[in-house]
Amino acid sequence: MTVVCLLTAGVAMGARKHSNLNMNVAKMSDKKIQKWVDKKGWSHGFTAMPWSKTDMREFATQYAKNREIWDSVFEWMAGHDLAKMPAGRYEIAGDRCFINVQDAQTKPASQSKIESHLKYIDLQYVVTGTERFGVASAEIATVSEPLRGDNIYYTAPAEKMIYGDSDPSIFFLFFPKNFHQPLLQAGRAGDVRKVVAKIEYVRD
Repeated sequence: MTVVCLLTAGVAMGARKHSNLNMNVAKMSDKKIQKWVDKKGWSHGFTAMPWSKTDMREFATQYAKNREIWDSVFEWMAGHDLAKMPAGRYEIAGDRCFINVQDAQTKPASQSKIESHLKYIDLQYVVTGTERFGVASAEIATVSEPLRGDNIYYTAPAEKMIYGDSDPSIFFLFFPKNFHQPLLQAGRAGDVRKVVAKIEYVRD
């Protein structure tokens, strides 16, 4: 199912009020970047915050490079009843950005692949239920399946991975360097309603 979302003041026009982020993120201290995150000028009414293990510098960098897209995503998230709307794909900016609303079930780690993406950043927000995410660094991961579409798959020792459980107050950002394992069960398997925004990754 694909649903077209018309952004009347949106991405194509770029006519929106932006967060006052200094464009030269490279010269910003970690403290200043965290202050920018905490002030939530980027959020456009979306109440959740990035997971504490998120690379906040990368978030700020990508936001500064691609503000119209990020603003459109957060406005969309804030402006919809994510728990009740139909599952499906919602277009934001063609192949630059789209959002999938999914109903899924969590599962054991043995049934979930570790993945990364070259073209897109994943913004994953779990609306209902609890989903555990695993994250592996390049240092501990081994490619198991080479590039297929926008996905590369890996194996990694579970004891060396970092894990985080979803909560309605947080969202997860996975950049190309973040090898992530979604839909892990936190204890027992369970149903989740989740939103996955695919946001283009802007390279220098």
